[in-house]
Amino acid sequence: MSDELPDELKLKMLRKLMQSQASKRDEKQALLEDPEKTVYSKLSDDRALELVEKAKQLYPSEYQIVVKVLYELVKRGVVEKLDGLTVLAVLERLGLDVKPDLRIRFVKRGKEVGLDEYAE
Repeated sequence: MSDELPDELKLKMLRKLMQSQASKRDEKQALLEDPEKTVYSKLSDDRALELVEKAKQLYPSEYQIVVKVLYELVKRGVVEKLDGLTVLAVLERLGLDVKPDLRIRFVKRGKEVGLDEYAE
């Protein structure tokens, strides 16, 4: 008997080693990834950006929790893009009272116009 391992066993051990190294590399990448930048890159409309900024302003101590929750939703694939309605729902579930600014838009012939032009 020789002290050498069979080729199949060597191959199996090598695959296992490669998988463990790949998982460690993925964990390091996850640690290096900035959750706040990821969340801001996934905001799909102005309303979502406005709500996140307002939450940051009104609740600075809870802001990191908000970012963490939104990041987890994106990371797990629950949502691809964060729109205003999704961000508002998350903020309400966290118990944060963040109201979007009220905007009344008038559209006339496919263009946004002011109240004076709309009344004409």
